[in-house]
Amino acid sequence: MKIRSLAVMLAGLSVVLGSAIANPAKAQTKNNNTYYCAQLDGNWNTFVNTPRGRVTLINWANKFSETWTPQKRCSTISQRFQNFLDDGNLKFIRTGEINKMPVLCVANARGGACPEDNVLITLKPGTDPEGVLIRLVDFRRSVSGQTLTLSADDAGFYSGGEFYVDMDKFIESVPVNN
Repeated sequence: MKIRSLAVMLAGLSVVLGSAIANPAKAQTKNNNTYYCAQLDGNWNTFVNTPRGRVTLINWANKFSETWTPQKRCSTISQRFQNFLDDGNLKFIRTGEINKMPVLCVANARGGACPEDNVLITLKPGTDPEGVLIRLVDFRRSVSGQTLTLSADDAGFYSGGEFYVDMDKFIESVPVNN
């Protein structure tokens, strides 16, 4: 009886491991992170719940336009983060330009493109998207304006002249809220 139970457990484990090997992108989405929009101290924020705790990702302080209020942008973009994660595509974030507008988008691979279907956030014309992306991941930098230093262990890196953020590394290293 014990041997049969062990055989059933091993068979179940091989199915789980086999599906993770056969479809690593989908297996990676099992990281239990959840992106959502909520108010904190009167401001709309995009949060991510991780196994380590809650992370405040973006504070939506400014109105993009009359129709794109902080609440609407927070809700829409938080849902985009979650959809990309659920689809197994939230690996890298990079900058780009779509319809002559600066954007942050999801790239499926290091050095990947920024197609229109992968737009995460559209920024106002004239905004430096690389600066926005660097500020997003530079959580260790103090307000004093110290120089940003990127090392091989950092979530942010350059590839082909474009700045990318490895979302797995970023979420693993960003401080959680108390």
